[in-house]
Amino acid sequence: MQPMEEKQVRDLYAACHPDREARPPDWYTAYPTLVIVQWGAVVGFTSFSVSPGLTGVVTLYGNDLCVTPALRNCGLGWQLAEARMALGRSVGARLFIGITEPSNAGMIRIFERQGLHACQRLPGYFGSEDGVAWLGGL
Repeated sequence: MQPMEEKQVRDLYAACHPDREARPPDWYTAYPTLVIVQWGAVVGFTSFSVSPGLTGVVTLYGNDLCVTPALRNCGLGWQLAEARMALGRSVGARLFIGITEPSNAGMIRIFERQGLHACQRLPGYFGSEDGVAWLGGL
């Protein structure tokens, strides 16, 4: 992400998650964010972090993955998810953890296609909706 794209990323986050609070200032600067730009506009993004766990296993954590509603089901989410995994592998990550709502069929399809498995239900993680943690190797 380029600094000039941050507002578009924030606007897309708001469009994808109208019931959630905006990310704090500098979130997308602090966490690496990959974007897809078409026709001069950000149409998809993913943010993530990489960290060694308590056991020393380097883990890639998926924070967000959003695609403009009009362009969903065109493969952009898959491209972003795969780019995120490739970047994680390139810096030595061996494990991925992501969280989504049980109602987010698109993200669940991507996680399943990547060989991840649901490992824990997180009651109230998204306020009124539970979260489900997904885990797998890179």
